[in-house]
Amino acid sequence: MNETSLSPAEAARLLGISEEEAGKLAHPDGRVPLEALREYAGATVLELARELARAREETGRLSGQLKEVRATNLRLQKEAKEGVDERRRLTEEVLELRAAAEERLMLMERIERIANIEQTLAESESELERLRSRNLLARLLNRG
Repeated sequence: MNETSLSPAEAARLLGISEEEAGKLAHPDGRVPLEALREYAGATVLELARELARAREETGRLSGQLKEVRATNLRLQKEAKEGVDERRRLTEEVLELRAAAEERLMLMERIERIANIEQTLAESESELERLRSRNLLARLLNRG
């Protein structure tokens, strides 16, 4: 048994591959040389290293996108909060304006009632003056 080679079953177990795949690494004598194992493992490690580098790049890219999304999310949350505050402020202002308009309407109704009362009073005073004048005239005529 050659110490610089392994059976396909041993090579498969060592590399974590199928016996059939390990058999492809074997020489015509059916044994898998250690050099073939090193090359296979090295190629696998190199492939894994490349894949790891790609995954790290993708992770970095996604991390950057996540930061952007979080920043946008924070900005949108702030704008939404400001919008809610502005809406609340405008609602309060509208309610204040409505209350002021109702108060103004009540004042206008009071002014109108006062104007009617003043007009009635003026008419009554005028009528009273006319009656006094007539009474005075009647007394003057009775004396004379």
